[in-house]
Amino acid sequence: MIISWIAIFILALSYWFQIWKIHLHKEVRDLSIPYHVLLALGFGMLTYQAYLDDSTIFLVKQILTTLPVIVIIGQILYHRKDKWHDDKDRFCCCDHEIEPDWIRCPYCECDCIEKGKDHEKEREDSLR
Repeated sequence: MIISWIAIFILALSYWFQIWKIHLHKEVRDLSIPYHVLLALGFGMLTYQAYLDDSTIFLVKQILTTLPVIVIIGQILYHRKDKWHDDKDRFCCCDHEIEPDWIRCPYCECDCIEKGKDHEKEREDSLR
């Protein structure tokens, strides 16, 4: 029985780590709202079933995993327009931030990144 309680704690903790990561970075662009809504609905239905079955351990597990998923949904909705900035990222000629592992700009589809052009100096000069 102790293994089940440990597993419940680990599952719930994993969701709270995601919540903390979102809180720190305010970055939710890689998270899917439909996925989390379906997850919350499924967990909610299983919570109700656990209540009907009078299963304490299953009820606790469902509550401890449903609540953080609902919090994540709230974070996605709240931070959906926020943009996390990394000082190490470069900028393309179209003035959008480029991730370090990108080889083409997803905004303007230019190949200035592939050609090795560095627009950082031009951008810094224009901001002065």
